[in-house]
Order: sequence, then structure tokens, then C-alpha cells
Amino acid sequence: MKTFFSLLLLLIPTLSAAESTINCHCFQDRTFNHRETAAADPYFLATTQNSFISLIYGIDKSALVKAKMSGTSGSHLWILFDVAARSQKDINKVSEAYQHTKRWRDVFKELQLSQEHLGENYWQQSSNPEQLADHIVDLQLGQYFSVTANQIGNWRKRGMNRKELILTLLLKEEPLTIYNQVNSGMQTWGKLLYDQGLLDGKAINQELRKQMSQS
Repeated sequence: MKTFFSLLLLLIPTLSAAESTINCHCFQDRTFNHRETAAADPYFLATTQNSFISLIYGIDKSALVKAKMSGTSGSHLWILFDVAARSQKDINKVSEAYQHTKRWRDVFKELQLSQEHLGENYWQQSSNPEQLADHIVDLQLGQYFSVTANQIGNWRKRGMNRKELILTLLLKEEPLTIYNQVNSGMQTWGKLLYDQGLLDGKAINQELRKQMSQS
């Protein structure tokens, strides 16, 4: 794991050049504020997703945050880590393969990942990184939170993104109910977490680890 972590740190400039977005991950508010209950919501959504990625793929969370701060998109990282895990190749090899063609399907072929091995949806969505990243997240949600593809599809149709899906399932409440409450201004993510005693990123990570270990 130390080797994997070191490679990720070395790859941050390369990853940024490969898949860069204007996306700041420097959050000023990182704890719940009773006066401004939604102030830390962007942080809570981001750190929950980062914890989920870290726990699934064994990535040091600080390295993941640095990669995102360098400009690497979350979608690219989801695909990169998942392909590395599926192919059992180190992240350096996967990233180099992507640099050569900028096409994930070509990367699959180079790494000898067949359509049968990946699944038809995984293979077909390789030309659209956002859709492929969403598909990868959905597979992981199904595995660790025991929800069905139909349930996830319905939640996505109602407008929920991957961060919101991960956080609502962590909260163990009915996802659409929570989502509608937050969207209507009746609730905030921070208040929902506070009510369950999840006051900061460390507590969120611990609860997520606990739930995932029970799957």
C-alpha cells in the first residue's frame, strides 16, 4: 500500500494534466455551525465521497485530496482506481495506458479487461467518463449498502448525484425523503449528520468504515 500511495503522489502532476477541472477542494467550513447549518455542506458531501473511495481502494485520503486539489476530476479518479483494482495493475501503468490513447476502452484492451469481465454496461459507457464513473459508484453502492440497481436508477432520475447518494445511504434514511428535505430548505446535510452524532470528517469516516465492514 505504501508503494501505491507513493505512486499516487508522483502521479499528481500527470493526473492533473490528463483530466483537469476548475474545482477547489479548499473548504473553509468543516464542522457543523448551528447559526449557518448549511455552511459546511459542500465539505461534508466531498469528504464522505473521499472516505468512500479511500476505503474501497485502499487509497490514503490525504493523497486523494491532493490529487483533486491539483485539478484532477473525481470522475477520472473513480475510473482510474477501479480499473487498477480490476486489472490488478499498479496505478502508474493504468495512467500511462490512458495517456497514450485518452480512451478508456483502449485501456481496457491493453490491460486485457474484456467486455465479459467488466460487464456490458461498464464496457459500453467507456466513451463517456462521467457516465462510467457514475456506473462504478452505483456498483459500489450496491455492494456496500445492499441497494438495487433499480433503486439507484430511480434516485438518480430524481436528480441525486453520486455525493448525495453516498451521504444519504450513510445516514441510513430514505434517500428521496432526505434529498427532498435538503432541496426544499427544510434540512441541511450538516444538521442531518449532527443529529446522528457525526460531527466531522473523522466521525464520518469511522461510521462509513463500520457500515462497509458489515456488508
